[in-house]
Amino acid sequence: IVDHYMMNTYVPKLIAISFELEESDLLGLEAFLLDKHGSKVEVRHPIRGRMKELCLMTCKNAEEKVKQSALVAQKDEGVLFKLANMLMLETIPERIEAYDISNIGAEHITAGMVVFKNGKPSRADYRSFNIRSVSDKNDDYQAMKEALKRRLRHLHEDRTGSFSEYPDMILVDGGKGHVSTAIEAMNEEGIFIPVFGMVKDDFHKTRALCTNEQEINIAKEQSIFVFLYKIQEEVHRYTVGKMSNAKRKTLKHSSLEKIKGIGPAKAQKLMKEMKTLAAIRSASVETLESISSISHSDAEAIYLYFRGKTEK
Repeated sequence: IVDHYMMNTYVPKLIAISFELEESDLLGLEAFLLDKHGSKVEVRHPIRGRMKELCLMTCKNAEEKVKQSALVAQKDEGVLFKLANMLMLETIPERIEAYDISNIGAEHITAGMVVFKNGKPSRADYRSFNIRSVSDKNDDYQAMKEALKRRLRHLHEDRTGSFSEYPDMILVDGGKGHVSTAIEAMNEEGIFIPVFGMVKDDFHKTRALCTNEQEINIAKEQSIFVFLYKIQEEVHRYTVGKMSNAKRKTLKHSSLEKIKGIGPAKAQKLMKEMKTLAAIRSASVETLESISSISHSDAEAIYLYFRGKTEK
């Protein structure tokens, strides 16, 4: 109960519980709630009436939720077992890493990595890579290679943290060419992890997995099809989101750089201090010139620019 109300701002005046608390625990809980709420909160264990019925219903709902969670866990474990059999893996893929590439122009090539542990997304382990070495925006292969090499190096260098964990399987968004690129990256790093490509159909759904030599049809195994589609959608959503964020930041900076006297460094400083373009747009000259490295003439230029009176 303490954990729950530590994370929630709303605290009711009455909390009904389905079990008895020892007096010392009850007093301690009420003292915590008083401090959190600012006024007395009654903690009651009803033994009859409507409040008792509500407590029993809550217990029944909680029991049902536990059963559903257990069934989902069993189902996920079953899918991983089937997947291991289908792909002839030596171990059940408890940690799966999936990669996708997204871009808007050569300056915004982003690789996203999502992680599924025991069949469920582990969002704390997600990572993105701003691709540095690829000038051709259409060269997804080299972008994928750079991302994988940078990730795999952590297996040599890191002893703790998520990047130190070996994936049991890697999925790349694409066909045989992407798989060949991934294998090339692993060979250069002296590491081998089973890798498969997620081959899409005309409706952008994964219709098959592939190695660098053959395709493996997954359409007949519904649970595997659904599971892989979930991974494909998640890595695509995450990667596009990261790429879009990078694009928005650049657009904000580039719009400020149109102002006389404002270059990349000052644009970055303005965004760091003011947080949003809207705040910069509505700021007074005095507010703007209070920011370090922004002179009075800079502040006037910014102020006039957003009122349509001057431009670089």
